Amino acid sequence: MRGWTLVEKLSFLMGGEGKSPEEERLMQLFQNRAGLKKAYADLKDEVHLLHDRLKQQEGATIRVQEQLDALGELLGDPQTGLGALVFYQLRALWKSCHQQLAAFAAELTRQQEAREVEKHKTDMLAIQGNRLAEVEDRLRSAAAHADEQRSLLTDAQAELTRLTAFWHYFKRRGLQKQLETLRNQVLVADAAVGDLHAERSAIENEPLAEFPGISLSARRNINLAVIGYAELLCEQVDEFALTARAKEAVARRVHEMNFGSREDCDSYMQRVQKALTAIGNHKQVTGAVKVKLDRLRSTSQYRNSADTVPSAESLMAVPPPGDSGNGSQPIPAAAWNVLAEDYWDVYTLLLR
Repeated sequence: MRGWTLVEKLSFLMGGEGKSPEEERLMQLFQNRAGLKKAYADLKDEVHLLHDRLKQQEGATIRVQEQLDALGELLGDPQTGLGALVFYQLRALWKSCHQQLAAFAAELTRQQEAREVEKHKTDMLAIQGNRLAEVEDRLRSAAAHADEQRSLLTDAQAELTRLTAFWHYFKRRGLQKQLETLRNQVLVADAAVGDLHAERSAIENEPLAEFPGISLSARRNINLAVIGYAELLCEQVDEFALTARAKEAVARRVHEMNFGSREDCDSYMQRVQKALTAIGNHKQVTGAVKVKLDRLRSTSQYRNSADTVPSAESLMAVPPPGDSGNGSQPIPAAAWNVLAEDYWDVYTLLLR
């Protein structure tokens, strides 16, 4: 009996079959006890897991509290308080630019998807219509053939009815064999018509193929438009000399940055407000992004035929023809490689 459970051993010792009600109750008690022990063990494991999670959460809470205390000390110090305000305002500027990009990308994606879904539906209906037209042609031919066979059968039956004289005996026998063949041909022709009716009904009730998703070329265009808008935001924010500082603010911690004197901090905060107003003005954005999109299309390169995000190297600023880039002529292409620097977290918004 090695390897048996306690319940199995008791069952064996009690004879298995024909147990009394008391024995049945005893067996049930042992089974309940085993179930309770397992449930208790599971609960203990869950308690230990929750205890570990509680410790982790307590550690995270302590770290957050330490950060809040450090931030409170920064804000409470006249020498560093204004700098902390500038730091978080620059972060807010970065977040606002990211939100502008996200809304722009979502709207472009929505519009393109609506267009492609409608085109997909039109194409699928056209394919279905062509299939139905082809089946209808075959159905008409099959119906005509069935009518022809039925007409031949009717004529043969009429001919057999007219052959009543005794000298028509052998002719009637031959015609009766012909009638059997004609009846089979009518059955085959009717079956073909029925099959075509079923095929037509199946095509009519067939669900349209699911939309496979936005096309590769459309995803590339949307990504280039988002990149162009990100470049435009860089230019708008840099009119207030804040683009690089905003990126620095999201890459570093508050106590690692210094924004200068009180007057410098006031200047920063005023420029941040002006930058927020500038990026919130959507006039002429479409035209500016269109210009950038045309340039990006001509310069962007992809690592493979299925890639939707251009390589950052292909978007680098290039000098005009005939200029090496180190002369007096300015470089007309984008000064901000938003992919290489991931400005406004643009990579998180690009379609794959």
